Amino acid sequence: MTLHQRLGDRHNRLNALRLLLALLVILGHAWPLTGADGPSLELVSDVAVNGFFVLSGYLIAESRARTRLVPYLWRRFLRIYPGFLVSLLVVAAVFAPVAAVLEGSSFDPGSAAGFVLSNADLRMSQWGIDGTLLAVPAPDSWNGSLWTLFHEAVAYVLIGLVLSTALAARHARWVLPGMFLLVLVLRPLLEGPLDVTSHLYLGGARLVGYFLAGAAVWAWARTWRPSWTHVAAAGVVYAVLTDQGWADLYGQLPLAVLLLGLGATRSENWTTRTDLSYGVYIYAYPVQQLLVLLGTASWGVAANTVLVVLLTLPLALLSWTVVEKPALRAKAWLDPRDRPDRRVAAPGPAAPAATAPEGHRDG
Repeated sequence: MTLHQRLGDRHNRLNALRLLLALLVILGHAWPLTGADGPSLELVSDVAVNGFFVLSGYLIAESRARTRLVPYLWRRFLRIYPGFLVSLLVVAAVFAPVAAVLEGSSFDPGSAAGFVLSNADLRMSQWGIDGTLLAVPAPDSWNGSLWTLFHEAVAYVLIGLVLSTALAARHARWVLPGMFLLVLVLRPLLEGPLDVTSHLYLGGARLVGYFLAGAAVWAWARTWRPSWTHVAAAGVVYAVLTDQGWADLYGQLPLAVLLLGLGATRSENWTTRTDLSYGVYIYAYPVQQLLVLLGTASWGVAANTVLVVLLTLPLALLSWTVVEKPALRAKAWLDPRDRPDRRVAAPGPAAPAATAPEGHRDG
């Protein structure tokens, strides 16, 4: 079967992979947030974020190919923004006041409101809330993970606009790999001769490169028949590039082949219906910060990390069931195909859908 056929319904491991990547972000942040001595695993969180963008690139290209521009943008907004905004509100109204009490400081409601309003455009400009996180190893930062969402939104718009042109849509199997190669060439120039120092541009080039690698694989998904040989070879290449410090410059495509090949394997477990990855990603960092204030860092990195996971998963489930999944029902407002009266049940056994399932983060 081709990759497109394998990922044509919800019975695959993409959700499980993204949940694993979100958990790896927690592990990568464990040492710097607790201030513990030991090996730095920040590379792990970087690779996990890169993996998120690879998988998003594939799924978003698929979404754009089957959806008109305005409904497509509306779907993208519904998938990331409601959960993001609620996470800001939860930090400002719940986490920050609790932290102020634990630290014996004065909570500043104005600063908490500013935290929500200043960051409401997805571009994080206020990281802390006055009177909180004063004596932690990573002070004045309530959610260091959210900076990537602005770049994800930019990638959504980029793919949406490019595939709006008839020429690009007809020749996507060449246009999308071409865009990926352009970023691949541009990235060393930014860090070398162009001497760009802005984290906004450097971080954006890095993440959009991984996103376009996923989109480039999608462009050939009806041709590529993934095998375990492909997956193993891609894993070896990516490991070698990582060891040499070249993964961020040239490892995008090997990581895309590795993750999408693994994600295409058949699965029937609960992750095919429930996507906790986004909720884990947006809530783990504030949970880690609050636990440090409670003194759990003294339990050791391993015990503290397990506790973070145990407390974050219920928040992620609440985010999925109360915010994210209900928000997705509003897709029908701008896309008639999602209205109940437009859905016609097929006779006999249900056939697998030909598109990315709603349960996926980027579906």
